[in-house]
Amino acid sequence: MNPISIVKRKLAVFNEVKYARDIGVRIGDNCRIISTPNWGSEPWLIEIGNHVEITTDVSFITHDGSTWCFRDNKKYKDVIRYGSIIIDDNCFIGQSVIILPNTHIGNNCIIGAGSVVKGRIPDNSVFAGVPARLICSTEVFAEKCLLENPHYSVEDYKANKKKVVLEITHNKQK
Repeated sequence: MNPISIVKRKLAVFNEVKYARDIGVRIGDNCRIISTPNWGSEPWLIEIGNHVEITTDVSFITHDGSTWCFRDNKKYKDVIRYGSIIIDDNCFIGQSVIILPNTHIGNNCIIGAGSVVKGRIPDNSVFAGVPARLICSTEVFAEKCLLENPHYSVEDYKANKKKVVLEITHNKQK
């Protein structure tokens, strides 16, 4: 990647974090936001720790709009449901994840792409699915990634990503 592209990418990440803070999200240091998430209508109910990556198309849902269905009934006219979303330190939130109200994701967690997350996610865990469920510990996942790691030259990868990725994919299929 050329130096101008690197600067543009760092500015985009910085701007996403700055925007989150500007709208009320409490966000820690060394965080990376790949594209603007759907912060919902109450971004001030969202707290993100240090060293968290939020990938593309993530939605933070801090309220339950389903109360609309029964608000015409006088008994329920003032019923609303809100809840905070907390993501602790050193977490990765995969593409298109939906995080529902009253969710707390612990330290050192990975949330798989397309997951719907609600409730308490314990430290050091990998969750995925709809609804999200425990897949394994973060340590077990890291070891699996290490075992499946393709052998390649970092320099070659940086110089010609497409060719290296095709070679890795082709060699794995043999």
